[in-house]
Amino acid sequence: MLELCTAGQMTLRQKLGEVRRRIGYIQKRGYNERHDYYYVAAADIAGAVGDVLGELGVVVIPRLESITYEPHAPGRIDGVRVARVIMAYTFTDEISGEEVTARVAGEGLDVGDKASYKAMTGALKYALLQSFLLATGDDPEDEHAESRTAPGSERLITAEQACELQRLIEETGTELERVLAYYKLSALGEMSEASYSRALELLKRKLGKQGQGGGVHAQN
Repeated sequence: MLELCTAGQMTLRQKLGEVRRRIGYIQKRGYNERHDYYYVAAADIAGAVGDVLGELGVVVIPRLESITYEPHAPGRIDGVRVARVIMAYTFTDEISGEEVTARVAGEGLDVGDKASYKAMTGALKYALLQSFLLATGDDPEDEHAESRTAPGSERLITAEQACELQRLIEETGTELERVLAYYKLSALGEMSEASYSRALELLKRKLGKQGQGGGVHAQN
């Protein structure tokens, strides 16, 4: 009751600071079965932060400020589409009307029509993580949490990295289907950073040999 009574006397910035004090970190609950790794889901972050903001009387109003799409590259086989957005999230105090706005960029990569939605979801996720300096990971009170992290727990590549792979695949004449099949992917955007490093090395090696007249095939 004390927290509810004092919430009305707090400024908006004090309420935002209270969110950080109450949450502190977000546990990784999302699980990618295809690549066997855990991640922090946007829904978990929005749910945790939204509950506290709602209790403190703060609403969040999203606004799409800009969106751009990368044009399909000639000859691109998989039809990957990249969307880039700038989102503005305005935190508004229901009582005083005070406002604080956070602007965040987001990128989404998809072979269908969901690139823009992925970009906006990513923007929301990092807007909340960065605005409240939230840490992500397992329960910090569990001393053995790190040892139980899934072996394949890795971050996925960015849209720029996927585009770089696409460019090298096209320049070397490599079959995209072979690359996806080798790494067990349905799209380049699903590749982990570790696999990306290896694929990049192989493709650059193939490109170099082609430049020297080697004409050998990369083992993808």
